[in-house]
Amino acid sequence: MPALAVFAALAAGPAPNPADLVLIQKGTLPVIVSAPHGGRLPIPGAPERTRYEVPEFATVRDANTDLLAEQFAAALERKLGGKPWLVVARFDRKYLDANRPPGRAYEDAAAEPVYDAYHAALAAACKAVKEEHGAGLLLDVHGQGTYPKAVARGTRDGKTVGLLRERHGWAAVAGKNGVLGRLERAGYEVIPAADAGPDAREDRLYAGGYTVSTYGSHTAYAVDAIQLEFGTRLRDREAVGRTAADLADAVAAFHGAYLKK
Repeated sequence: MPALAVFAALAAGPAPNPADLVLIQKGTLPVIVSAPHGGRLPIPGAPERTRYEVPEFATVRDANTDLLAEQFAAALERKLGGKPWLVVARFDRKYLDANRPPGRAYEDAAAEPVYDAYHAALAAACKAVKEEHGAGLLLDVHGQGTYPKAVARGTRDGKTVGLLRERHGWAAVAGKNGVLGRLERAGYEVIPAADAGPDAREDRLYAGGYTVSTYGSHTAYAVDAIQLEFGTRLRDREAVGRTAADLADAVAAFHGAYLKK
């Protein structure tokens, strides 16, 4: 259901199915894309979050990250002829932060089913990718303003891509066919720099949150996970299409080098 139709349904009355607030696309590729902070819709019955004392409390929307994720998924499908898995929040972060554990993600029971729907979709995608392909890549798409023209990497300093490193070495993360390395070769600033090596520390603000920590390859899901924090200039209305296309180029190269059977 298109976002405007969902909004109209919310305004009309009865609470919708929680899945109406989460865009879910089943995939055929071993690539999963999530975007928890770009939504704009209210959650019926849930007030805005106000518990500022909660660690890592934030309600600011990562503008256009939902568009970036969707446009990237479409561009990758055109390149590879298969669909990536897609889980995108349509709900506003003011009501629910899906990149936090349950005790810090929401304050009202009305938001719980939406949170559960989001993570059930991610868990199902990871399980399917592991079973069907043996390996996969989860990209968690975010936005940041500290480095407006850069992409910050979040892997918990390499922890969430442990299986990838074990099988193919650090080059699979930041080398010429690694997603970060490919973006840097396309002219993007990447933080840490692709040639900084595996011991380079990631920016503490963007080193990877609940999603990559929960589903990364250091867990039973066994899918390598990278949080990608795109600067404001890379996801404004004029730039988001190009950023999505360049990310699709990078992931297509990664797929060909490390995931294609």
